[in-house]
Amino acid sequence: MSDLNLIDPVAFATEKQSLQGRFLLSQLDERVWSHEYFADKQAEVSFTLQSGTDNLQRLFLDLSVKGTLTLVCQRCMLPLPFELNETSRIVLFEDEKSLDAAMLSDDELEGMLIEKELDVRTLVEDQILMALPFSPRHENCDNAVLEKANQDKPNPFAVLAGLKSNR
Repeated sequence: MSDLNLIDPVAFATEKQSLQGRFLLSQLDERVWSHEYFADKQAEVSFTLQSGTDNLQRLFLDLSVKGTLTLVCQRCMLPLPFELNETSRIVLFEDEKSLDAAMLSDDELEGMLIEKELDVRTLVEDQILMALPFSPRHENCDNAVLEKANQDKPNPFAVLAGLKSNR
């Protein structure tokens, strides 16, 4: 294999191998680095991929992705630090029937079909995207302009309530 990010998942898990590495967000696929939430495209994430066989004799990959990312607060649009610390166990299955049966019996199971080659970079990218908050924002933005704009204003529906009671 010429690409260091490609592994044979069966051989990797059977031999209980592990792999570690680092990526800058800018080195990842466009679907990651172009995400609107990232304030710093040069942030670095590290990963560890370990493998083995579980107690049901199924091959698995344990992926851990860590890094300190800077996101854009969706309330004040200022930088927001975000600690990425995600781990997942991906169980490998030979066919869809066994994958579907396992997924039905265990809601928390993460499984995938065995492929000849598996791109580790793609696994890391998926893990990052799944870990992002739905709408990142500070607990308290401490932004005076924003506070002034959001001061208590009269409820526009209060006028409607007044019209209704005058009838």
